[in-house]
Parts: sequence; C-alpha cells; structure tokens
Amino acid sequence: MKRILLASASIVAFAGAAAADGHTGISFSGSADLGFNDDVEDGFYSDLDIEAGFAAELDNGLTAAASLDLEDLADSDTGQSYELSLTSSTAGLYYGDTNFAAENVWVSAGDMESDGFSEADGEEALRGEATFGAVSAQVSYVLANNAGDRNAVENANQLSIAAAADFGNYNVVVAYQSESDEAADFYNDGVDSDNGDFNDAEIFGISVGTSFGGADVRLAYAEDMTAGEDSLGIQVSYPLGPVKATAYYVSESEAAGDNWGVTLAYSEGPVAVTFDYDDDQGTEDWGLEGSYDVGNGLVVYAGIDDSGDDYYLAGEYDLGSGASLLVSFAEDEDDAGNDEIGAQDYNDGTTIEVSFEF
Repeated sequence: MKRILLASASIVAFAGAAAADGHTGISFSGSADLGFNDDVEDGFYSDLDIEAGFAAELDNGLTAAASLDLEDLADSDTGQSYELSLTSSTAGLYYGDTNFAAENVWVSAGDMESDGFSEADGEEALRGEATFGAVSAQVSYVLANNAGDRNAVENANQLSIAAAADFGNYNVVVAYQSESDEAADFYNDGVDSDNGDFNDAEIFGISVGTSFGGADVRLAYAEDMTAGEDSLGIQVSYPLGPVKATAYYVSESEAAGDNWGVTLAYSEGPVAVTFDYDDDQGTEDWGLEGSYDVGNGLVVYAGIDDSGDDYYLAGEYDLGSGASLLVSFAEDEDDAGNDEIGAQDYNDGTTIEVSFEF
C-alpha cells in the first residue's frame, strides 16, 4: 500500500510540474455496479471504479501525462494501478502498470501454442516506443511483479522487444522476449504473484499479413526456445455477404497434435450470430452465440458455449445518461465455477444488475 500511495503522490507532482510549462487537462471518470446474483454469497454485490487522468503539453512539443485507476472500491480487496508517460508525435516513454512490448505488437495466426508472450496484469514496467518512417518499435523491462515485489536481479527482468512495419500491401511483425531472470513463482501462480499470463520462457515470433481478392491472410511462426517447441500457422478471413468466415491451421511441433478452427460471424440489421469451432491438439470446443437489437435501448443475448457445458439468456436495457439494466440467467453445467460465461462474461446463476458510467 505504501508503494501505491507514494506513486499516487508522484503522479500529482509529475502533472503539476508539467503544468508549469503548458496547458493542463485533468479528467475523472468511473463506473459503478449494484446487483443481485443467486449464486453469490449473501446475494448482493457492488463495485466502484474511479480513474483520474492528468495531461500537460510542454513547450518543447512533448506531452506529460499520468493516470490513476482505483478499482473495486466497494470491495475490501481494492486494487490500484497507475501509469506515467512522456510522449511526442513519434516516441513515448511509459512507466507503471503498462503493457509489455511484445504483448502490444505481436499478431498471431490462430491458436498457436508457442507464442505465449507474457501479458501484463499489475506488474510495474518501463516501456519505450518510437516510430521511424514505416517502422514502429517498442521495448520494455519488468521492474516488479503485481504484488509490488521488486526484481532481485539488476532491478529489471525479461526484456521484451517488438517491431511492426508496413511494406506496400504487407504488414510484418517481429517480437522477442528473453527468459525471465526470476524464479517462476515470483511472477505467476506462486506465493508472491498471481499473474498466470506471465511466461518465464524465451520466445521469438515473426508474422506477415496481407490482403488480396477480398481475403485477409496472415502467416506466423513462433518458437518457445526454452521448451524447444515451435508453431507455424496460417489464418484466412473472407467476407461472404453478411457473413465473415475465418479459418486457421497451426502445425505444432508438440506430440499432442496440431490446432485448427473455424469462425462464422453473421451480422445484418438487428441480428448478429457467431459460430466458433476449435480443435486444440485433439480437444474440441464449440460455441454458438447471438444477439438481437429489439430497439428502444433493449438488446437480447443468447448462447451456448464451452461445447454445450455453458449456456445463457440475457437482456440489457439502456436507461440513458450512462445507466443500464442487466437481467441474465447463465448455467455452467460442468461446475467449473465459471463466472465469465459467454462473450458478455455473465455470472453463473440469475443476475439483476444496474450499472452506471460517469
């Protein structure tokens, strides 16, 4: 908590110093939820998030900015995150709860087993980015895990570097992350941290995308050099009237087998329907979800997910001025404790919720 409070004070000082040289903008926004769910202990729940933003244009063309996000203020397990930045039209420096370089830039070709670049979730990181003509590049280091524990090795961990460039009709992406210098439990699923999306492995990836004849095509290769495994994938998307069809195939070096999948997305007028099928190294998964815009602010959602183990029916009504009402019923038949059922992430059981944005 002390580290967060000091960081908050630094944000105000940072923005104040910047204000002396240029125009300052200060913004506040937030959201609040109040609901009832028959599968939640005591039934009722609430949530309050507030975000404050500060920005100032300096005389030398740079923009100094800071943001503070206070999450779950109605809960005893309150979370805080912050980001400081100094940017120009062609470059930027970011510090705090910011994404890693490879996470921001990498583009896969379907479900690839070997492209598990680390994803930030509360870690403290330092990231820089710059644009050189048609090339944009980013580089980042991790300074502390999401429990606030500083790295033990040279105060920086897991270099992540990535670049993207457009050459005519081709988009090329290259990404790399070094092997973590810390013990595995320092960053994921251990005593110190609970970010399961942090990967200790050394990973390299290259991806090329283009369009022709109305189709979008991407070819990608990724290698997990720590595990000695690689993935080679191709993904193609093609519009067929109101339907967009997407298919991918990934050749995996793992003995468990290859990955492939198909997605059909239909959208016309008030109706939207998506069918998705994946075969992940012999494990099949499918889902069918749809929505209908009734009008007057009411949208109805229904779907079957997780190969039929999850299903839901819901209605969301726009009350105006940033307020909305949700009524949903969702069922997780395999009792996996899933509280993110369907594309809308509905809670298991019956839910009645009022939400506000301000």
